[in-house]
Amino acid sequence: MDSRGWRNDPKLAQILSGIVAATHRHFPKLGRRELAMTLVIPDGEEPKGASLRGKEPWYPASVVKLFYMVAIEAWLERGRLSPSRELRGALHEMIARSDNDATNHIVDLLTGTTSGPIMAPSAFKTWLHKRRAVNRYFTTWRCQEFAGINMTQKTWSFGPYGREYESRFRVPDNHNALSTDAVARLLLAIRDGEAVSRRRSAAMMKLLARPIPVKGQPENLAGQVSGFLGEGLPKRSQLWSKAGWTSTVKHDAVIARLPSGVEYIAVVFTKGKAAAQSSRILPFIGRRLAAAVAHLPTK
Repeated sequence: MDSRGWRNDPKLAQILSGIVAATHRHFPKLGRRELAMTLVIPDGEEPKGASLRGKEPWYPASVVKLFYMVAIEAWLERGRLSPSRELRGALHEMIARSDNDATNHIVDLLTGTTSGPIMAPSAFKTWLHKRRAVNRYFTTWRCQEFAGINMTQKTWSFGPYGREYESRFRVPDNHNALSTDAVARLLLAIRDGEAVSRRRSAAMMKLLARPIPVKGQPENLAGQVSGFLGEGLPKRSQLWSKAGWTSTVKHDAVIARLPSGVEYIAVVFTKGKAAAQSSRILPFIGRRLAAAVAHLPTK
């Protein structure tokens, strides 16, 4: 797959600068380097976009599950995996509910590796090579936005042990790492039907779809709307998203369609305890992104 990406747009860069300035004014505890954003408008044959620190690799938390989802569909398409009810169930739980047990099962299927005790050096070297299968797949996309990304680690509710600990903490530069540009590029491919195939892209869009709860209505799907960008969308918007959060980071990646029909892709990464513990920062950004995009001139 060859990348078409997007052209950098000064107007969108101006929008992001304004939103970032407003965010820091309203949330002064958020550090200047604790926010990264990418905004893309899928504008026909020539998408346009802009980013702030969009090329910097960050710890992605559960946003990495987007890449595992695409890889699973690619493995199924190529016959490297056989479809099953269990696999589809795990895929749904990984995206809809951000379940880590389901994700770790997916990683095992993708890479032919399993967790367990520390291994002998030669066996561990083979294990590491297998675990990097997802990285090797995404190099075939030839997307410049994917430079510097890494997807070799499982996601844990507490922490890794054994060979997983060795891989995470004793192999240099082997932690999961994504940039907001990389995530936006992946979402653009899914949205445009270019991720694996049109049919499989449509299946992924269905997995990513999230209802926007009405005020007072309880939210389901593991709370990936309230407290995130989707909370800032106007009524009757449509949302496809995957969030990620830990005690030190809070991220969201969305495809949004406003009631007017205008669509955009936004990826926002934040870090630091002030951001991770806040339920207001991402909705604040989400409201301003939606308002700014709604006022862009249309062709």
